[in-house]
Amino acid sequence: MQVAPGPRAIRFRGQDTLSLRQLDELNRVPKGTTFRRFKACRAGLVEGRDFFRLDAGEHSTWLSSLREEGLIYPSSVHVVLLTESGYRCLFQDTN
Repeated sequence: MQVAPGPRAIRFRGQDTLSLRQLDELNRVPKGTTFRRFKACRAGLVEGRDFFRLDAGEHSTWLSSLREEGLIYPSSVHVVLLTESGYRCLFQDTN
């Protein structure tokens, strides 16, 4: 029996992360669901530990390549990448 691989991690500042698009797809929820959950939980998250916010001006070339690879939504301007701890914070009550 072959198990389907999970999403490809996006390596950022030495950590494996996933984009909000990847998490929407992983959890099979509509576009924007993980973002809304992120916004609701934002006060309890620590930037640099639970997530990274990538500014379009600072990371434009890399974000373009992530967009071309289908790892972020085409309409994304600034990007949030969640670490494993951030993911656990967002989905601890549903798993």
